[in-house]
Amino acid sequence: MASICIQRARLSQFHPQLPYLILPPRLNHSHNHFNLHLHLRYASSKGKSHARPPSSAQPAEKRVPSTSSTATTTLADDINPPPSTRPADLVVPESLPPSAPAADKLKYYIAVGRAYVSFYKTGLKNVYHNYRASLPIRRSLGIPSYLPTSPPPNLFYAKSKSKSPKSDSNSKSTEKALLEATRTTRSTFQLLHRAAHDVRRMIPFTLILIICGELSPFVLLALGSAVTPYTCRFPRQLEKYRRQGIVRKRAALSAHSAAASGSITHPGFGSDEEMQVLARFVRRDWIARASGEEILRACAALGLAKTHVRPGWMGGLLYRRRLKAYAEYLALDDELMRKGGGVSALEGAEITVAVEERGGYGVADGEEGWEAERVRRRWLEKWLSRSK
Repeated sequence: MASICIQRARLSQFHPQLPYLILPPRLNHSHNHFNLHLHLRYASSKGKSHARPPSSAQPAEKRVPSTSSTATTTLADDINPPPSTRPADLVVPESLPPSAPAADKLKYYIAVGRAYVSFYKTGLKNVYHNYRASLPIRRSLGIPSYLPTSPPPNLFYAKSKSKSPKSDSNSKSTEKALLEATRTTRSTFQLLHRAAHDVRRMIPFTLILIICGELSPFVLLALGSAVTPYTCRFPRQLEKYRRQGIVRKRAALSAHSAAASGSITHPGFGSDEEMQVLARFVRRDWIARASGEEILRACAALGLAKTHVRPGWMGGLLYRRRLKAYAEYLALDDELMRKGGGVSALEGAEITVAVEERGGYGVADGEEGWEAERVRRRWLEKWLSRSK
């Protein structure tokens, strides 16, 4: 009971009716500041020129040993969403040797707990700021403002004034001829998408923090991403999700290869054969005619299902619609990415997110630092060239 009271006191700055949170006056004043920048940024994206708003970075949390900070929500360009849509930095103290005194070990664990509390507080603040900043943009697009749903991709398209072309066997090219992505930029699109994604997880995530206290990181590591906003996922949790994605994709693609050619050999991470299969999985004409088993394998390879070993009727009845919506999301994201400057304009952190969203788990396995980023950039460039 005492632990619950302590955690409630730590999170007393948040309103119990989430996702509408009440923060201290200092933060409420700051969110109005960058809200104005985002609104002006979106309005300027409709014209011929784009004025870059001034920086409004939030001050870093002065907690030791964590260096987590509330990142700026200003849209600095047309392709990279604000840093506040990604997890902040988490730095924990160095581990002690086994021979360390008991008092030092106690201080170490207290410092680790404080680092995670600071990290989670920063993540929650970023969720609040991102959602508040997305409200005027949602209203301007005609999206319900107070429903934390991800906006469908068709709302970001403007119908072309040209006459409808004749029917083509390639439905994807026909749809591109009818629609023109001119209503927003990738940075704005990703801000709206990630803000809605994180707000939906606020209530269960905050309840876990209140009830579990310092044990929350272990509970969240076990539950996975279903209840954790993206801004609150610590490095070990992200790495676990990547490892699981690699295992799921290898099993799903091996099963797909066995069903198609009788061979259970995986095509190899990052290979052209693997990309060809992944690109086929997000083609809307393939999704429409694929069997339930094929839909399940596609969803598992793209991270939309935990396993492909499920009854075939579930693929046709439940997962086909999910895969179709995800394919529309990736098609729009690809188009906006090309219009925003391509892969070369993406930040390193955004490269990792974009590659994993397209099923590129394991493409840079065994590489680190700049070499891993270079491999991912090449993979994403090939993907964009295929999805034209």
